Amino acid sequence: MIEVKNITKTFSHKETEIHALKDVSFELCKGKSLAICGASGAGKSTLLNIIGGLDRPTKGNVLINGCDISQMSEQEESQFRSQHLGFIFQFHHLLNDFNILENTMVPLLIRKVSHKQAQEQAMTVLQKVGLKGLEKRFTQELSGGEQQRAALARAIIHRPALLFADEPTGNLDEQNASKVFDLLCNLNRDLEATLIVVTHSKHYAQKLNHKIILDSGKLIEKT
Repeated sequence: MIEVKNITKTFSHKETEIHALKDVSFELCKGKSLAICGASGAGKSTLLNIIGGLDRPTKGNVLINGCDISQMSEQEESQFRSQHLGFIFQFHHLLNDFNILENTMVPLLIRKVSHKQAQEQAMTVLQKVGLKGLEKRFTQELSGGEQQRAALARAIIHRPALLFADEPTGNLDEQNASKVFDLLCNLNRDLEATLIVVTHSKHYAQKLNHKIILDSGKLIEKT
């Protein structure tokens, strides 16, 4: 269960306060999926980052399975993210000096999992996202769709309870975008990982269980 309670985010610029989020509240049950929608500048990515512990709210609380991440220390928050959360962004952020297998292994190696076990798990996950046979290729040798699937493999290798995706299809052509989004939905179902996606696409938003719409930092619709 995710509980977002009265989240407000304010930035100061010179003598002006910018209200990126204004008293946003909602709940999402475990294993369900949610689309965060709205125009550019509505606060979608800011909200996603706060729920994922990448940013702190000015006011309000975020509870994930009863744990208030907005009250954790930076070290506690970092550890919570590495253990329970997975992230996919518009840009894949893969390491160019590592091949795809090595990129996928990184989250497990950081957690001190043995190289052998990390490699075995990475091979399994790469097969799940349709990259079997491409494990030894480097980022620049993959298509845009393949790069994003590799990023997805890296995000799910530790079987996160909660998966975040910020415009994961934004840099892809229509065919690859559809494949990546369908893969996200399948992983939401197969892994029973709660999924939250920022998207401009009404078509993709309709594939998820729930949707919220932001307008100038305010939550104006929940379905």
